[in-house]
Amino acid sequence: MKISYHRRRKIKTRRIALWDLILRGINEPKDLAKELKVTIQTIKRDLEALKTMSEEDFTFETRQTSAEILDKKDTILKMLDDENYYTENGDLNIVKITKDLNTSRATVMSVLNGE
Repeated sequence: MKISYHRRRKIKTRRIALWDLILRGINEPKDLAKELKVTIQTIKRDLEALKTMSEEDFTFETRQTSAEILDKKDTILKMLDDENYYTENGDLNIVKITKDLNTSRATVMSVLNGE
């Protein structure tokens, strides 16, 4: 079963709050459930999940600034002039660009379309 983006974000936010409460010294599941206004069963599930979460799981990704987006677009335009990013047939190798820049296909396509 697929979980929606908003549901995943809500779960992550609750687990971050749970982690914060634990760091403040509240360890009893009943007290944690009361603080977060969820069931004890949910707290127990979250406590199990906290055991496997890494440090970066407790933060949200930041959005790119306008300058970073423009820099990425400039880099993509420079890659279009480079022969290494074309296949033997002369087609653009979009997969190679997305991997090298760690960006989405949609970003590369928007630059190609002049957006």
